[in-house]
Amino acid sequence: MSANETQEVDEGALLRGHLFAGELIQLPLPPEARGQFVPEWFDGELPALLYPPMGERGLDDGATVELQVSPYTIYYGALRELAETADADRSDSLRKLILEWNPNAPQEVVELARAHVEQDLETALLHYELALEMDGDFYEATQDAGMCEYALAGAGDADREERLGAAEEYFRRAIEMRPEAALSWWSLARVLNDQGVGEDAQAVLQQYLAEYPDGEGREMVEEALAQGFEMQGPTDEQVAFIQAQQMAFGEDPQGAIDLLQPLAQAYPESAEIWFVLGAGHRRVGNADEAERCLRRAARLAPTEPFVQLELTRAYLDMEQWKPAETSARKALELDPENPGFLVLLGRALLGLGDREGAEEAIGSAQEMVPDDPEVQEALALLEA
Repeated sequence: MSANETQEVDEGALLRGHLFAGELIQLPLPPEARGQFVPEWFDGELPALLYPPMGERGLDDGATVELQVSPYTIYYGALRELAETADADRSDSLRKLILEWNPNAPQEVVELARAHVEQDLETALLHYELALEMDGDFYEATQDAGMCEYALAGAGDADREERLGAAEEYFRRAIEMRPEAALSWWSLARVLNDQGVGEDAQAVLQQYLAEYPDGEGREMVEEALAQGFEMQGPTDEQVAFIQAQQMAFGEDPQGAIDLLQPLAQAYPESAEIWFVLGAGHRRVGNADEAERCLRRAARLAPTEPFVQLELTRAYLDMEQWKPAETSARKALELDPENPGFLVLLGRALLGLGDREGAEEAIGSAQEMVPDDPEVQEALALLEA
């Protein structure tokens, strides 16, 4: 590549990958330019995230890369600044901006975190903390952040006791959010055991069994009571599940299926396992198996909207319009202001021949996020 050639890049993919490694800058744009990127109510200068020097990623020396300010650079700049700012007013403004552009931003950031778990626990933890900045009631981010803190404590971190204390706090919060989930009780008990209060750990496990006799993942609690905990990091099964999450929503859904099949047999009441397994099957084109797994996840976790979201997508893939409408409406009952759910409802109604209902649903989503790619794709279906 010559010095004057330009390398085209996927800005979104680059900036997602370098959310905590790129350079954050502030752009003092004039009022007429600000309107292209942010609403009038947004306070302060415009945050933008630039990726690290291209040479660090293996491009030829001397190659030039053109990167203009775009919604990508601003969106990920706002995410990065939200993670770093200590200014409460500024944080509120950034959070509002991010969620206005992408209501599913917390879920996206959790997926980024899971992609970093194996390579860099500290970076993964930063992502989880950022997701919780945007949605303090996000169970998966809370539980996974606790797992990161616990894994760091077990990796010989100098602040072991502080890490264990942080993990304990995360797991207690996770229990408040989803008290029927055995994983959080089990995780809390393990931390208490490592803190030297084994009696408290036993009491936590016994409390779960007493209060949730039909709770998901009960087997792992019973096993811990029978065999106790060892002073070690995450189990092989937990590592496998985390890897499977990365694969299912990344580039190797078949690998996720292979990892999760034995876990599903070992923990048949775990909604999280069935959800990720169903997502993997959907992405490799196993529509019938995806629908079966996701229906089971929905039965085990009836208050989790993202399970209904993935189930709706499975039904749409199979052109089963009525079940797709039903699951989309269930998702909206749990999260009425989610434009992604409205788009899927609109697609289901369009498949059923209810054009008026489809236009209403997709139009409502367009009012919330007019530039969202899924909204634009759904509008194109209406015009076809």
